[in-house]
Amino acid sequence: MAIPTTRQPQPGHRYRLTWDRIRELWRHSMKNRASWSHFLLILSFFVTFALVRGITYSIRYHWLPFLHNVETSSGLHIHHMVYGIIVLIIVGYIAVNFNVQRWQAPLAIGYGIGAALTLDEFALWLNLEDVYWARQGRESLDAIVLAGTVFLLILLSNPFLRAVRYELRALRHLRRAAQQPGD
Repeated sequence: MAIPTTRQPQPGHRYRLTWDRIRELWRHSMKNRASWSHFLLILSFFVTFALVRGITYSIRYHWLPFLHNVETSSGLHIHHMVYGIIVLIIVGYIAVNFNVQRWQAPLAIGYGIGAALTLDEFALWLNLEDVYWARQGRESLDAIVLAGTVFLLILLSNPFLRAVRYELRALRHLRRAAQQPGD
């Protein structure tokens, strides 16, 4: 997909990347359904992780009185990982059994949410005990950072970011050319 490039230099013009140009590159790059879905996956992953961490801290330190642990009538604590697994199972089933393009974005959002809910309690899987607030709970953060890094590396290959990098390099070249005296 060809993205419109930087215009030719004008005499006396100051070269910079404007918000209008960034919006143009964004619109052009996100026409690709896969790019948009991947962006939504990453956004939902990080937003869900931030919200879940905020909620768990609020519950632990009683910051918001209306938030509390989810427990059954017998006192069994239900971890948010359970909801993440359920979301991943549903998203996976729909993705495998129904090849409908219009569902790609909602499925990407669901996958990001399910992955964040599940990976936030990765230490629970690894240790087979509730270590969320213990030292071993750090393993969940490591898993989130690792998954988030992989998602971001994939996003960096997105046509939008490639176009912005190309645009910045072209502008730098144009500035240098404009600063050099003519032959």
